[in-house]
Amino acid sequence: MNILVYLFKVNLAVVLFWALFRLAFKNLSFFQWNRFYLLGSLVSAFILPLFRIHFPGLSWVAAGGNLPEMMGIEWSYLDHLAGVPPEMNRLSGPGSPATFLLVFYLVVAAGMLARSILRSRKLLRGVAGSRRIHLGKVGVYVQDGQAGSFSLFRRIYLDRFAWENRLRPVLRHEMVHAVQLHSLDLLFMELVTVLLWFNPFVFILSGYVRDNHEYLADHYARTRSGSLREYLECLRQEAIRYFSPLPASYFKRSTIKKRIAMLTTNHSDRRKKWRYLGILPVASILLLVFHTPAEPGHAESVLHPGEGWNRSMQVVPLREAPSQFPLPEKYRDHITWGYNMEAIHPITRKQTVHQGIDVAAPTGTPVYATAGGVVKLAENESGWGNLVILEHGDGYTTFYAHLDEITVKAGTGVSKGEVIGRVGNTGQSTGSHLHYEVRKNGEHLDPANFY
Repeated sequence: MNILVYLFKVNLAVVLFWALFRLAFKNLSFFQWNRFYLLGSLVSAFILPLFRIHFPGLSWVAAGGNLPEMMGIEWSYLDHLAGVPPEMNRLSGPGSPATFLLVFYLVVAAGMLARSILRSRKLLRGVAGSRRIHLGKVGVYVQDGQAGSFSLFRRIYLDRFAWENRLRPVLRHEMVHAVQLHSLDLLFMELVTVLLWFNPFVFILSGYVRDNHEYLADHYARTRSGSLREYLECLRQEAIRYFSPLPASYFKRSTIKKRIAMLTTNHSDRRKKWRYLGILPVASILLLVFHTPAEPGHAESVLHPGEGWNRSMQVVPLREAPSQFPLPEKYRDHITWGYNMEAIHPITRKQTVHQGIDVAAPTGTPVYATAGGVVKLAENESGWGNLVILEHGDGYTTFYAHLDEITVKAGTGVSKGEVIGRVGNTGQSTGSHLHYEVRKNGEHLDPANFY
């Protein structure tokens, strides 16, 4: 899967999960549930695009017609939007638009990561020399300065003002942060913002995570405090105090008004928890949108939950001509023996007219089906080596020879762009390459006219 397509899918999922939280959960007082939703939805946004699932019930073939595009989007068009037209790919080297975008993305991400590291180092230096006053699983420290009280993983840092004035609500509040390890959530969100720095909704979700931490800590600390008035007075005293954002959880946050509103509002009706089931249809919609039978290399995904499904029952397009390059685009200019060219065969040493193209590529490079069809043959054939032959209908067949590995079986259906094998050096071959042919009704055709 192209990195551009993957990032686009991840960001689409982030936007949809943000919209669901904003509409359904943001004002609910189920703070633990919201915490799990916010973190889980972001993890899901990174995982869902990796799934490859077949939806046989959503596709059909009319007699003599084509398979309707009902299962997904042709995501591979993003490759062309970010790069150059297919016919110009031979000229698209390191200076292509896609390469520039990738380099720009990595430079900004590296800069943001460096900034986060520097801010974290500054925070750690600021607490150096703090005096420990409590031993246990959660350590409590008193700072020399008055930078504001905060928690950092399993440690609580009280500033001198809070310690000298015995502000117990502050300690109870920070204890919740420390026990529940809210700093891990903040560290995760910082990594997400580094990876998806160009998506403004990620920063909004990061703010939601921080606010929800404060609501959650206020809730637990308030229930263990005898007086709401005392707790609110403590908030007032801390409201003008300085704090620094990352990666600690501070008692004083800029959302004081929101926190007071949450503290003084009745808890949400428990029956509203059913709303959290809304994540199921959203995830299902994303799987439907992300899936496409025409996505080049989509079988390279890490997760294959549909592997157990009987592939022989897969519905495939009819009358589909080959229409893509059989290897990753970067190997287009690696053709070592072209179509209809005469040369001395390196094995037989005879003058031979080449009926296909030979493309040099490292062993293990994925080989893609250039059109949807049915696997006619998938086995070792003497001089061909490991050979896959696909039938596409309307008389078209394609040959993929000298494979190192075959990943499909005879009689099963394949989709355009599906990985059917790996480049190798089997049969009558003197180096790692793919021999590719296109035939129609048995007649050899120039493969260059089909990609």
